[in-house]
Amino acid sequence: MEVQGVMTADIRFPAVYHRGAGAISQLGEICRAIGPKALMIGGHNALAAAQDSATASLTSAGIELVDTLWYGGECTWGNIEQVASQAQRHQVSLIVAVGGGKALDTGKAAAYQAGVACVTVPTIAATCAAFTPLSVVYQPDGRFLENTAKSSCPAAVVADSQILLEAPAKWLYAGMGDTLAKWYELRATTSKIPTTSWTVGGITNGKICYEVIGKFGPGAKKAAQVGTVTEDFEYVIDGIIFYAGSSSILGGEKCRGAAAHAIYFGFTNVAAAHGLGHGLLVGFGNLCLLALEERSDAELLAEIQLARECGVPTTLAEIADLSSADLQLVSDISAATGDMHNMPMEVSPQMVLEAVHRVDGLSRQHS
Repeated sequence: MEVQGVMTADIRFPAVYHRGAGAISQLGEICRAIGPKALMIGGHNALAAAQDSATASLTSAGIELVDTLWYGGECTWGNIEQVASQAQRHQVSLIVAVGGGKALDTGKAAAYQAGVACVTVPTIAATCAAFTPLSVVYQPDGRFLENTAKSSCPAAVVADSQILLEAPAKWLYAGMGDTLAKWYELRATTSKIPTTSWTVGGITNGKICYEVIGKFGPGAKKAAQVGTVTEDFEYVIDGIIFYAGSSSILGGEKCRGAAAHAIYFGFTNVAAAHGLGHGLLVGFGNLCLLALEERSDAELLAEIQLARECGVPTTLAEIADLSSADLQLVSDISAATGDMHNMPMEVSPQMVLEAVHRVDGLSRQHS
C-alpha cells in the first residue's frame, strides 16, 4: 500500500518546567535525575542573584559542582566553545546556565557541543530562551550573527518567580514584547506556507501568548513596580517562558520570526540601541509589522495602547536618539534579514522606514 504525505517529526521540549517563588530550591533534586556532576555558568548580575541558592540546592542534592564561570558577556561562537571545552575537561553530566537570554543560549549551545545536558535558570523574564532548543549567536561587538539549531533542548527549566521579580522591571517588559510577537509574527508567516499540524499548533499557541499578555500583562507590570509576586506576574512568566517557548518550537524555523525580529536585528547595528534589550525592540517591531501589513490606524492604536500598558516602547525617542542615517541603516538591514523574508509580501527598506515613522507618529499623536 502506498503511503502519501509522510513527514518526519523531530520536536524537542523540556521535560520539566518548574515555576514559582522559591523554585530554585528544587534545582538540585531536578538535576540529580539528570546526572551527578555539573558546571554552572552565568552573567555577573545573574550569578550575584542566584549563585548562592543554586549552589546550596545542588550541594544538598549531592551534585558535584566542578566550577562556576562567567559566560563571557555575549553569546558568541568563541564563548560557546570555551564553555564547551570546560565542560568536556571536567567531564560533567550537565551545564546549569543561569541568567538572561545570552547566558542561557551560550549554555545550551555549549551543552550541544560538549554532548551533555543543560538545565536553564532564568534570572530575567526577557525572552523564551530558557525553554527553546535554539541559540541566537552574536558577533563580539553585539551585532546579530545567526540563529543556530546546534543548541541543546533544556532538560529542565527552573524559573524562580521571586528572583525574576527582583530583576529590573524593564526585562519583564521586554519579555512581554517578545511574547506578543508570537502572535503577530506567526499570524503573518503562516499565511504564506502550507498548513500542517505543527503550524496549526504554533499559531494557536501564539494566540494564547497574546491572550495571556493582554489579560495579565498590565497587572504584572504593576506587580513589578511594587515588588510583589502576584498571580498576574506568575501567569505572565508562564506566557513569556512556557507558552512563547512552545510557540517557537511548534512554529519551526519558517514560522519563528518575521518583521518584528528583523527590525530588532536591524537595531542591533546601532550602538545607541544596544542597551534596550531584545524584547523591547521586538515589541516596537511588532507595531511596525502591523504597519507593514497596512492595518488600520484604529487597530494599530489599540496595539500601541497594549504595548504601553506592558512597558514596551512605542516611539523612537524611547529607544534612543536616532539619526536619519541610523534609521536608514536599520531599515536596510531589516529588509535584508532572513526573518523579513518570512513575511507574506516582499518588504523593501523604504517600506520598513515608512512603517517605523507611521508607528512613531501615531504613538506621539495619541500619547
